[in-house]
Formats: sequence, structure tokens, C-alpha cells
Amino acid sequence: MIRSKSRLLAFCLLALGAVSAMAQSWPPATVRIVVPYPPGTEPDVLARDLGNALSKQTGKAFVVDNRPGANSIVGTEVVTKGEADGSTLLMVDRLAVVTNPVLYAKMPYQWETALKPVSDLAGVNLFVGVREGLPVKNFAEFLQYAKTAPGGVNIGTGGNGHVNHIGMEMLKQAHGLNFSYVPYRGVAPAVLGLLSGEVDAVMAGGMVMQSHAKSGKIRLLAMGDTQRAMYLPDVPTLAEAGGKPGTIPSTVFALFAPAKVPDAVVLQINQAVAKVMESPQVKGTYAVRGMDVASSTSQQTLAAMKKDAVRYGKIIREAGIKLE
Repeated sequence: MIRSKSRLLAFCLLALGAVSAMAQSWPPATVRIVVPYPPGTEPDVLARDLGNALSKQTGKAFVVDNRPGANSIVGTEVVTKGEADGSTLLMVDRLAVVTNPVLYAKMPYQWETALKPVSDLAGVNLFVGVREGLPVKNFAEFLQYAKTAPGGVNIGTGGNGHVNHIGMEMLKQAHGLNFSYVPYRGVAPAVLGLLSGEVDAVMAGGMVMQSHAKSGKIRLLAMGDTQRAMYLPDVPTLAEAGGKPGTIPSTVFALFAPAKVPDAVVLQINQAVAKVMESPQVKGTYAVRGMDVASSTSQQTLAAMKKDAVRYGKIIREAGIKLE
């Protein structure tokens, strides 16, 4: 009996040692951060900033791999097949992760079993912007116009099922508006469509509309947070503008690992990321870019995603949004 207990204790210590050694091995020589969006977008900039900071912190190489396509599914699938050593990570809008299974009849993976959340990184406030020539001066006039204009209002989106499509659908359902959606291949092209007059309105992050708003080419009517953004202080919050609270969603970009990565390694990645995101320099840089640092534990990210899956899944089903 004593010998059996000794063997069991030795086995447990060996197992714990193996897990500890694996955790201490992160990061490997090179870590790839897959971004399922084009270069120059908010998550791409966020990933490059994070990678540079983690490289300085650890002395290892962090590279960004852009894999856009299918509402983030293409890049996400790459990460689900990654190794168990934390060498492949995913930077993605967590809302896209939970809504894609509702939007698409077939998925190449189940996010609950294929991915493991590491941490929230940054929240991006969304703004409602209209083209310069649209005959509305504020959000209240926009709501009235969208109820009565012949043919409704043409809304540019980053693609069917994109967060700005879902966001505009939330406004439509809450306020009884008449919208027609024009999908583009990303948010940046949708904003260009707004500038050219192809569409009447777009919901997007401040980073892609800020310069155009300051030059007067786009009129920003409302933003989704409860406090005005320091980089666009003249834009009222949704409540100040007379809209129904909670009808402009927020985008939260989060970091994920393949599900096979051990919890001990995920925890170490989380701790390294938290150290970067909580630095005053990063907070200041992101504030200027329209991002709010939103670090979290893996468990907190997962809990938020489960709530979002229920809320936004209902909105998508009621709107009848489906993708192939």
C-alpha cells in the first residue's frame, strides 16, 4: 500500500511538472497572431501593437497573419487547427465568433470546443455616420427621415452579418425604421461608399471615420457608449441623441487559442497580455485610436460570449439574416 501511494505521488508530481514545464515554455520562438480581417483595420492595428509589445516583453518573435474571408471564419479555422503550444493565436471580434453559427447553416468548427478564450483586449465604440448631403442634422432627424423617406435609407455594411449590419438592424427593430442594406467587403469599403454617396449611412468604429468627420465629409450623429469619446467629443451618446439605450452594440476584440492549448499555458498568455494592456502607454495610444482597453480573464470572456450568443442570435433570427 505504501509503495502504491508512493508511485501515485510520484506520478502526480511528474504530471504537474510536465504541465509547469509546458507553461514555462511559452512563448515559443515565434508566435503567429492570426487576424481574420484585412491589413489596416482596427483588429489588425491592435494585433500589431500587441505583438510588438509582447516581443519586447519576452524577447520572442510575434508575427501577424491576415486571413480575411467569410465573416472571419477563414482565419478562425486556421487557428482551430493550431498546435497545443500557444504558437498560434487568434485576434477577432468575439461577437463574430458567437453569431456565425446562427448566420451560417454549416460551420467548419464549433467555437465552444475548437477555441479557448485568452482575454478581452479592446472595446471599440460604434458611431452612426451619414453622408454629407443627407438632409438630416442630428440623430432625431435621421430617425424621422428613415421612417418616412421614399424607398427608405441605404445602409452600407461590412458584409451581411457583420457587426455593423447587426447594429443597424438593432436600430431598425427598436425604432421602426426603413432600411435597405448594401453589403461591402469590409468596413473600410463601406465608409468609402458613404463618402462617394453610394449609401446614406454607415455604423462603424471611430478610427475609420474620424478624419472624414473632422473634415465635414461625414456627419456623425450618435455613438453607442454611455460617455462621449475623448477623440470625438462633439458626437452625442445614443441616450443624449434621443435613441433607445442599448441599440448600438459595442465591438470587443479578444484573443483566443486553439482548444487543445493547456489551461496553464492560456493563463500564462493571459498574464503576459494583461501586463501589456494595463500599461499607461497602451491605454493612451488606444484611447486616441478610439479603443478602450478591456482586459479580462478567460472565464470572463467566455461568460460574456455566452450572453452575446443568446442576445444577438435572437436579433439575427428575427431579422432573417442568413449566409451561405
